[in-house]
Amino acid sequence: MSTQIEVAEGTPADRPFVVAHHRALVIGSRTAMLMLLIAALAVLALGVIALVRGGPEVEGLLRALFGKVFAVVAGSMAAVLGIPAAIGLAAMSGANTEGAIPALGAAPRRFLVATALITVGIAAVSVVLGGTSSLLVNLGLLGLVALMLLGLAGAVSFSPHRWRATLAAIALVVAALGTLWVIFAVGR
Repeated sequence: MSTQIEVAEGTPADRPFVVAHHRALVIGSRTAMLMLLIAALAVLALGVIALVRGGPEVEGLLRALFGKVFAVVAGSMAAVLGIPAAIGLAAMSGANTEGAIPALGAAPRRFLVATALITVGIAAVSVVLGGTSSLLVNLGLLGLVALMLLGLAGAVSFSPHRWRATLAAIALVVAALGTLWVIFAVGR
């Protein structure tokens, strides 16, 4: 009788979690990046529609300005969501092929994953303690932060391409710093 525990795939339980579940983690990271890219395209489409649509009969300076401001905000939000998502998706190409080895060393990958997890944790605590009165808005913002940071952490951890992984690492650090800046500087 063997004392080793078998996991669902038939691999021994003494293998590290990341090694045993590599494919599932890569798919999860790609899904997060794809969801962010789709959200960015949807926000961009809303901005374009607000800019070019024919308004109601009541036209005026305020309505025209609001449409342009909304279009600029939507374009900016699409860039904030879409650029890191595109970087993460590009970094993830080839991560599930046979023999794919992460391009970055173990220590930088662990540090960046820890950075992402800690930032998501701080964002969750901040949303719970000092968020808006709308639970849906709080959960939406937290979801966007978690998708971006954890998706980029997966891209950094599994990318077999050195420069793409480095670019994803830079995007992760910028996103984490931006999130912390919004929480601590703007949110107070």
